[in-house]
Amino acid sequence: MKTLSAWVRAARQDPAGDTAGSAPAGAGDPAAPAEAPSDSGWLRGNRVTLVAVALIVIQLLWMAALLSRSFFRQDDFFDFDRALASGFTWKYLMLVSGGHLAPLGFALSWVLARVALYDWILTSLVILALVLAACLALLRVLRTLFGNRPAILIPLMVYLFSPLALAAVDWWTVAAQTLPLEIAIFMAVDSHVRYLRAGRARQLAATAGWLLLGLATGQRGAVVPLLLFGLTSGFFTEGRWLAGMVQAARRFWRAWVVYGALLAGYCVLFFSVLPGSTTPAATPGSAERVLSFISALAGTTLVPGAVGGPWHWVVAGAGNAAASPPGALRQLSWALAVAVIAVSIAARPRAGRAWVLLAGWIAAADVLPVLIGRLAVTDPGLLGLQARYVTDATAVLALVLGLAFLPVAGQPGGYRFAGPALAPGRPARLATVAVLAVFLAGSFWSLQSLAGVIDSRAARSYIATARAAVAQAPPGTLIVDGYTPAAVMDPVFFPASGTTSRVIGAMAGGPRASGLTWISPPRGALPSLMIFSPQGQLRPAVLAGRSSGPPPGGRRCWPLSAGAAVSIPLGGPLYRWGWTVGLAYSGPATGAEVQFGSQWVRADLPAGQSTFYLPLTGSGDAVLIELTAPAPGGCLTGLTVGTWQPAQSGPAIPRAPVTG
Repeated sequence: MKTLSAWVRAARQDPAGDTAGSAPAGAGDPAAPAEAPSDSGWLRGNRVTLVAVALIVIQLLWMAALLSRSFFRQDDFFDFDRALASGFTWKYLMLVSGGHLAPLGFALSWVLARVALYDWILTSLVILALVLAACLALLRVLRTLFGNRPAILIPLMVYLFSPLALAAVDWWTVAAQTLPLEIAIFMAVDSHVRYLRAGRARQLAATAGWLLLGLATGQRGAVVPLLLFGLTSGFFTEGRWLAGMVQAARRFWRAWVVYGALLAGYCVLFFSVLPGSTTPAATPGSAERVLSFISALAGTTLVPGAVGGPWHWVVAGAGNAAASPPGALRQLSWALAVAVIAVSIAARPRAGRAWVLLAGWIAAADVLPVLIGRLAVTDPGLLGLQARYVTDATAVLALVLGLAFLPVAGQPGGYRFAGPALAPGRPARLATVAVLAVFLAGSFWSLQSLAGVIDSRAARSYIATARAAVAQAPPGTLIVDGYTPAAVMDPVFFPASGTTSRVIGAMAGGPRASGLTWISPPRGALPSLMIFSPQGQLRPAVLAGRSSGPPPGGRRCWPLSAGAAVSIPLGGPLYRWGWTVGLAYSGPATGAEVQFGSQWVRADLPAGQSTFYLPLTGSGDAVLIELTAPAPGGCLTGLTVGTWQPAQSGPAIPRAPVTG
């Protein structure tokens, strides 16, 4: 029976069979006397794992602090509202939104919407769980590739503390797509490398399963099989890379058949549902737009972020944080990146292949989808400054750093020179520590700067206040539909779904649940209309715009007659828009034709005294009204053409906004 000491030694073996140290004499001899366990020996034997776990805990605390300042925004509300309105169906999962097919993200949103709608604490816990899973998956694949050596802590730290890795996953929609993809990348590489070494069918099946997970996150998952082929041909074959591709294709053809079948099936599925995309694919436009996007993405966001930047952020585009590095630091980041790449190529013959893998991933997974799906309708420079488009690249960067500087476990060292200048030694360690210190210092500064620009208080308060308003509003309340504030869903980007009937109506169980009814647009004589204010309170709705003023000549009302149109002037001109005309009428029931601009609309005026609301698109400085039948005693005391706004005074539900 093995002794405890022998078990600890065995636990330190790397996946390739190499050991972190030599076994003690007699470790496998049943006759050898049992050794007393040693705390210091256990710590030495597990120091890499313990340090890695400590680093992961620090990163989780850092991420938790970032999430505490964030909240749902923009696409999050769209996804949750759509999830509540849909069953868990194939049609729901297969929506192509903005050029992305992301059934896994939709599935997660569907569950969260029904378990706890707009519950940021629960959502943050889910994000943290995904972050933890991604970190542990990276640790596993680093040990599989390079053995259980202290050097693997460097690429691990680059991933854990990269501002690019953390800057976007505080947004639920991005986190639900990116973090599962990173888990799939790490675990697919891990199981694939194990298959290359052992050739077992279960390892090939596991790789296929992780590839399916990656494909379920979006189009970037389709690049993972290409990454596996590049890794295999570049680092698990002999000779030049082109010859290695031929070797890899021949030796591991079973794997490529399986991966290719999955990829082909995904392509068939994607292109079959693409015609129903909410944002159809389009050409990116001129070469100037393409170069502007790539320049901003690589030069301002990716490279500075890879070395700890961008050090400074600005708020742009519906509240998103955009990279804005100082010019001098941006240039220094490029110099540092070039130096790291040059040193790796000088030290290891195959390091260049690793950097080609990274460049290929960025081009295929991060640049190409944006060129096809978004560049035609969005400012290219602004798109390139958003870290969410290269967050997944940090996962590949961590693997590439290891491949560029470390020998793969079970293979020769692979360094060009054996001297201390480039081989692992004191000068190399000092240089590594210095670069790592620069990276960590920059990361700390960048994340502190990011936390400073994240301000979710308005969105938190709006949702909390609206939730209270829904709970306190009397049954039968009629609510004029309107847009939510830009901090919640910017109407420029969500003209059809960024409305209170969708966002707040979801909390009420639907636009006609809980005795509340949303009206869009109001039409007819509707008393006591309410509307949500920008703070989330329900207030009386008033029609604000141009009014006719009192009737001329000291009269009590405007004279109306059948067969003759009356022109009622407004206090000034109005541009063409979708307005509401409010007619203050008293008298017998009758019909009227109302014109504003070139459009005539019929109004069935009820008997009695009321204000009749009529939605009408037009422009001008006067309204024409003609009765369709005589109405003796009918009187129009005035009219208003405007839009619905919350009253600035009067009762509000709740009385004061709620702090989120």
